[in-house]
Amino acid sequence: MDDRLDQLFERLAATPTDRSMDLLDLEIGRAISRRRGETRTAAALAPVRMASVGMALAMGVTVGGVIAATAIGVPRQPGAFLLAGNLAPSALLEDAR
Repeated sequence: MDDRLDQLFERLAATPTDRSMDLLDLEIGRAISRRRGETRTAAALAPVRMASVGMALAMGVTVGGVIAATAIGVPRQPGAFLLAGNLAPSALLEDAR
């Protein structure tokens, strides 16, 4: 098996490539440097991202608390359905039981 495998590798090494490999190292180097640049940018912007999430959370909690606090103190106006609630079909069905 090993002799056959060695022969196959020798044949494979002797065949010409179907593509040019001249610029392969250059393209790999560019891709690596581009990825490193993106990683550095993301790492530099991480504190800004966390600060903006914290600000959004603080604003949401503050505005939600203010709205909830003002809703508690506001007296409710009687609506159209509140005045004649005893005439609702559900109330009529409950009286029949």
